[in-house]
Amino acid sequence: MCSSPSSSIAKRIYSFSHKLSEFRAFSHTGFSESIINGLGDDGKSKRLKKKPTSAQEVENSIYTTLTIHRWESLNHMEYRLASLRPVHGKLALKFLNWVIQQPGLEFDHLIHIFCITTHILVKARMYESAKSILLHLSRMSIGSHSVFSALMDTYPHCNSNPSVFDLLIRVYIREGMIKDALESFHLTGVRGFKPSVYTCNTVLVAIAKEGRVGSVWSFFQEMLAIGICPNVGTFNILLNLLCVEGKLKKAGYLLRKMEETGYIPTIVTYNTLLNWYCKKGRYKAAFELIDRMSCKGIEADVCTYNMFIDNLCRKNRSAKGYLLLKKMRKRRLSPNEVTYNTLINGFCKEGKIKVASRLLTEMSSFNLSPNCITYNALIDGHCRGGNLEEALGLLDKMEAVGPRPNEISYGTLLNGFCKDAKLDSARNLLERMRMNGLVVSHIAYTMLINGFCKNGRFDEALQLLDRMYDAGVNPDVVTYSVFINRFCKLGKIKYVKEILCKMHKIGIIPNHIIFSTLIYNSCKQKNVMEAMKVYAVMSRRGHDVDLITCNILVASLCRDGKLREAEDFMQHMSRIGLVPNSITFDCIINSYGSMGDGLKAFSLFDEMIRWGHHPSFFTYGSLLKGLCKGGRLEEAKKFFIKLHHIPCAVDGVVYNTLLRETCKKGNLVEAVALCDEMVRSNIQPDSYTYSTLLSGFCRRGKVLAAILLFGKMMERGSLLPNQVMYTCLIDGLFKESQPKVASYMFEEMERKGLCPDTVALNAIIDGYSRMGQMPKVNDFISTMRSKRLCPTLVTYNILLHGYSKKHLLSRCFTLYKTMMRKGFVPDKLTYYSLIFGLCESNMLDIGVKFLEKMILEGTIPDQYIFNMLITKCSENGEMGKAFDLVHGMSRLGVSSSRDTYNTIIQGLNRKAGFRESNSVLHEMLEKGILPTHTHYVSLINGMCRVGDIQGAFRLKDEMGALGVGPHNVAESAMVRGLVKCGKIEEAMLVLDCMLRMQLFPTIATFTTLMHGLCKKANLVEALKLRDMMELNDMKLDIVAYNVLITGLCFNGQVDAAFELYEEMKERGLWPNITTYTVLINAISRENDLVTSEMLLMDLQERGFIYRNGTTQDLHEELMDAMGRLNFLRLGKKS
Repeated sequence: MCSSPSSSIAKRIYSFSHKLSEFRAFSHTGFSESIINGLGDDGKSKRLKKKPTSAQEVENSIYTTLTIHRWESLNHMEYRLASLRPVHGKLALKFLNWVIQQPGLEFDHLIHIFCITTHILVKARMYESAKSILLHLSRMSIGSHSVFSALMDTYPHCNSNPSVFDLLIRVYIREGMIKDALESFHLTGVRGFKPSVYTCNTVLVAIAKEGRVGSVWSFFQEMLAIGICPNVGTFNILLNLLCVEGKLKKAGYLLRKMEETGYIPTIVTYNTLLNWYCKKGRYKAAFELIDRMSCKGIEADVCTYNMFIDNLCRKNRSAKGYLLLKKMRKRRLSPNEVTYNTLINGFCKEGKIKVASRLLTEMSSFNLSPNCITYNALIDGHCRGGNLEEALGLLDKMEAVGPRPNEISYGTLLNGFCKDAKLDSARNLLERMRMNGLVVSHIAYTMLINGFCKNGRFDEALQLLDRMYDAGVNPDVVTYSVFINRFCKLGKIKYVKEILCKMHKIGIIPNHIIFSTLIYNSCKQKNVMEAMKVYAVMSRRGHDVDLITCNILVASLCRDGKLREAEDFMQHMSRIGLVPNSITFDCIINSYGSMGDGLKAFSLFDEMIRWGHHPSFFTYGSLLKGLCKGGRLEEAKKFFIKLHHIPCAVDGVVYNTLLRETCKKGNLVEAVALCDEMVRSNIQPDSYTYSTLLSGFCRRGKVLAAILLFGKMMERGSLLPNQVMYTCLIDGLFKESQPKVASYMFEEMERKGLCPDTVALNAIIDGYSRMGQMPKVNDFISTMRSKRLCPTLVTYNILLHGYSKKHLLSRCFTLYKTMMRKGFVPDKLTYYSLIFGLCESNMLDIGVKFLEKMILEGTIPDQYIFNMLITKCSENGEMGKAFDLVHGMSRLGVSSSRDTYNTIIQGLNRKAGFRESNSVLHEMLEKGILPTHTHYVSLINGMCRVGDIQGAFRLKDEMGALGVGPHNVAESAMVRGLVKCGKIEEAMLVLDCMLRMQLFPTIATFTTLMHGLCKKANLVEALKLRDMMELNDMKLDIVAYNVLITGLCFNGQVDAAFELYEEMKERGLWPNITTYTVLINAISRENDLVTSEMLLMDLQERGFIYRNGTTQDLHEELMDAMGRLNFLRLGKKS
């Protein structure tokens, strides 16, 4: 029995599957062709022979059949569909649900049954169910064209309603599928259907929201083209669109056109335009429009006035808003709660809390009940004004008489307490919220945590975080960002890492704000590499980085001198779609400018222009700075002239940049001219301008000119002097040995109310330290302490140098320990002062130890420190240590200077190491350092002294070949060397050779040779040399005369000696102590009274002796004179 119906169904399904394929029907549904034809009403369907039954009977039959799932019986039902009711739709949905559960459904068949069911539901007016099916179709990744075609194919068979296409368009709009909605609209028009104007309005709104203004007007024209008549709602949308674009004039024109063409604008129409008039501040036009409304019988309603009042309050014109409220009452229009809430909020934001409070009273008098919004606005107003007690009173009132305060009420007051640092009150309020049954959210906790963190109460903040966990309130990313932000500002990186770990454990991912905070603070602490690591993590986690954060990273890389990395990062910005702006370029250009790399700065400037960025005066200033600092002053001047042709390119900073470099080069006349040009260009010189000029004058020793310029500036009165100007003058005066004037300037600075800063005090401390007045230095250190100014590293270095010069090593090392204890890191100057003190105190070994300490701590010594130690080693004859230091210089990459070699050569010469000295001399030549003639002369003398005459001659020839000094200097050196080793004859031969070559020896050479001849008692030759000098217009100096006088006296030719003495006086040469001593010794032996008297008179005239006129033996007087001269000689030596 059971098998028969099954086989019958199977046969039936098979026979109908081919017939229904043209309609894309299901091959297994059991629908007959007669039923499908019966769904259509096109006049072509086959008429049934049996008499049709009533609609109620059809309904009952279908219901019964569906209930017992006997689908095949539908094939035998002969009826014609009447109008459908919801019950039919429900049956269709039930059938659909059964069908979609069947196995083996083809996709096309599924679409077909969905469309059939949609049509049935629309016919049955079950629009929401129909929309659900269409929504399902829209989400099935089927193109809108396919869906529309399927609906169109099934449309005639169901005798459907065109509203099905309206529903489809609306579904697409709701899903944000604007393109599909527009395509469906076009297809509907092509098939001769007209979507309703309401559907069109929905499309217009959706397109307008996307900001596609052109598409809105295109769609509107298409509506008109297919005969869809717009309604007032359509025009309202277009009107609002024009207003959004700021085209209020066109919006007004559209309103007039509506009225002219018979459309009656509604209150919504007018309110739309009124709202935008208010937003744009065109209140006159708004009131004119209200009058037009009245003329047309449309009175402004409460919403209209509320809109006006809201706009006025937003623009801080709440008083005008209140006048409108009075106008409302005159027009017998009652304001509502929104009106009063708007005004109260407006007055509170303007700080007029008393007026807002009176409005609350007025509101109650008109039987309007204040709500939470009213009280919250007042509480916020009191909190803004710092009236926390009044705010708390309002909250008490709300709790007592209503309305019941909400989370915003408590949160506003909580925020007020936290901002006013009344954190205990805030904590009590949090408890009060909990007691009153309100759920305390993470926002309230975060506010209080922020308050604790801001006031440094971190322990309580962390305790509150634990309480959040206990209360089951999960902190969000903002809560953690509060901790991170505060810990970063305090530099507590350890705590920041702990917070980040805690976030990681509970699964909260840091947002871009936290990452940006970490980057900013790492850069602020000059740890750009840590910032770059944070940036890398941020990028890996997919957070979008903004331009500000990237520019901070670029600026930090530039500040650390990592310009190559900064450029690479800028390229990276371009790769991730973040276009570098002018600030990015300015950072790198300025850094290259500061380094003096003008070429690279201009290269980046060209790239900046290619990117389409506009350079600012800051950009041009950076380029000029690059040229100036790179030593290209002439190019900088040319570029400066070009800048005058660019609008707004030249400002005070540009002038000051060029002025600074001009002063640095010592071109003070040009600098003053540039300052005058600055005034002529209507750019007022500022403090920096005058400070630069004053510094330039003082650096060149033109302190008087600096003081005159300072006085001129004071006379003008346009600019007040500052600490920098006074500091420049004080420093310059000390360097010019004018301590009294410097002290006066310091006092004047204080009299004018300018409190000296550390730099100014350092200048005056340095001045007195250089003069060796350490008691004065100590007085100013006390002044620094009394003014609560902290000594800087510069201060300590000045003091260390001063104490070192005074050989006060114990004070030096006490100060050094204090400095280290206070966290200062010694620099080169610190070590220089300490090593200088140790060298001056003959503690060379300790000085070398400090050099080693310096190197171990990462401070590379410079040439000056090495040369100081090498000099001391050479002076002490410790040449082994000196050479060790030279090798140490080489290992550290510190180049040996001419001074280094000079010290080594002198040291070797003192030790008679002339061969080694000669090797050092040649090493200098190999390293490109040309020795001076002094090096050669001292070495030639030394070699002659030890008998290496050939070596001396070689050096003399080498000296001539290298062109070290004039040729006669080399030959003269050889003569002197030979004389000093007693080889007078050879010296005379060299002299003759020189004279034949027309090379004239120096006076020192003649003097040395004459001295040698006198020692050999060869006075005739010595006097011949003197005559030779006379013939060659070489005037004898005191030393030459003394040599000859000494030789003559020694050989008993006293008269000849006195002739030379008289000749000296005639030539205006003042005999010195040596001259008088030799002559006194000579005449004492000769006992020549006349000559003795004459000599004593000369001594008296010169002030060497005093004769009281007593009769004293001449011999005794001569001995007394000798004693006096010896005393003076000793005094001079000391």
